[in-house]
Amino acid sequence: MKTQLPVVSFAVAAAATVALSTFAIAPAAARQMHAGIDYQRYLEEKDSVQVDVDEWKAQFGDIAKANGWMPASEERSAEDQEEDLRQRIYMTQQGIQSTQAANPNANFSIMSPFSALTDEEFGSYVLNSYVQGNATGTGSGGTPTRRLRSEAGVDLNTIKDLLDGSLDAASLIETIGSLVESLIGGVTLGTVQPAADGSTNTLADGTAGSQTDYQFSDLTHWGPRHHPSPTPTTDAPVVEPVTTQPATTASPATTEAAAAQSGSVDWSTSVCMAPIQSQGMCGSCWAFATVSSVETAQCIANGQTSLTKYSEQQLVSCDSQDWGCNGGTPVYAFDYVQKNGLCTADDYPYTSDSGYETSCSSSCQASDTGIKGYTEVYGESDLLSALNEHPVVVAVASGNNAWKQYTGGVLSTCDTSQLDHAVVAVGYDSDAIKIRNSWGSYWGEDGYIRLQRSTSSSGTCGMLEYMSYPQM
Repeated sequence: MKTQLPVVSFAVAAAATVALSTFAIAPAAARQMHAGIDYQRYLEEKDSVQVDVDEWKAQFGDIAKANGWMPASEERSAEDQEEDLRQRIYMTQQGIQSTQAANPNANFSIMSPFSALTDEEFGSYVLNSYVQGNATGTGSGGTPTRRLRSEAGVDLNTIKDLLDGSLDAASLIETIGSLVESLIGGVTLGTVQPAADGSTNTLADGTAGSQTDYQFSDLTHWGPRHHPSPTPTTDAPVVEPVTTQPATTASPATTEAAAAQSGSVDWSTSVCMAPIQSQGMCGSCWAFATVSSVETAQCIANGQTSLTKYSEQQLVSCDSQDWGCNGGTPVYAFDYVQKNGLCTADDYPYTSDSGYETSCSSSCQASDTGIKGYTEVYGESDLLSALNEHPVVVAVASGNNAWKQYTGGVLSTCDTSQLDHAVVAVGYDSDAIKIRNSWGSYWGEDGYIRLQRSTSSSGTCGMLEYMSYPQM
């Protein structure tokens, strides 16, 4: 059961201050709404900007509204809201110029679903999705462990000790001081706070894996916030012991292995890859990346002629090792899938696109996916070797203008380094690694992005830092 304790969130107050400072005070006739805008130049180009706004609204307006990517306020008139949107699109146009200069082999445009968001708002949107895991190595059935932490980065286990009286007087004073310091001085808007987890993960050979402290993002969103639901009281779906799938005479893996000999692989064209999906307003990229890698790996391993589509909602609602719409870690999710199996997407459809979580349902029967653990990957060479066999889950720094406005080509650099998003590497060629995203098919190259291959240890947008795949 997740510990729920009241927490004073200075991060929320800080977010409100930043949001207010975004808008400049100006005469009503001028209606300048955003600080930092070249307002004189904007007025000169206003008519042409309106043409772009109308085109963007026709293609992405409904999608952006449905997903909360088009900020609006009922307290403002329709005229003011239109002016606000026009200025937002204009600022996005200005930002694209510098992003394009840094990425000459990629394409960027306002014709992206996120163009009505400022860079800060978009960064806050993706910041809520990925939580760095605490375990490294090849996982077995052991349970990765974590300490509960609040939005402000405060250790909830320490608070519990304080409340139940298990601390002596000296420790009590020290703990209170530490908590106050964490709340007031330890929160930085748009950053994450380190955890104090000292646990280890049991590896397949029975040894203890090394651990890296996970991090949990500050939740300082501009718009619709996560709506927590009661802690699930139902058990996870019952696991059917065996899932049998029809075999084919030619395994998809054989086809891709042959392609790898020519220096390229692309699992996105395989019968073992599901259509692109959208996580919506829920910070559930970790669930989409996990399910995609598991269902595709099972399909490849069994030589299936079609994919069994599994449920992301089951992970969001039932995986107590992760945080639902508040983010998660793929290695924790792999552990859940190994122990509990997965229901199909038809039996347990995705309903958290609005940002709401539902309690765990036990009405469907979960099947054994065949996962036996997970393996972590280190470096580009190992990534390419793994991609010859199956897709790989990777973490990336996506809370930046390059990802926000990407429409095609090969991305070579990001101006942020914080890993904030879990995606799936599905292929490569001599120039790039192909990435499957969970922002819908209307983003990027039909839902995919290509990141330039790199000799650096981190890789483009940090994609080589944390990589893993399910063992079958």
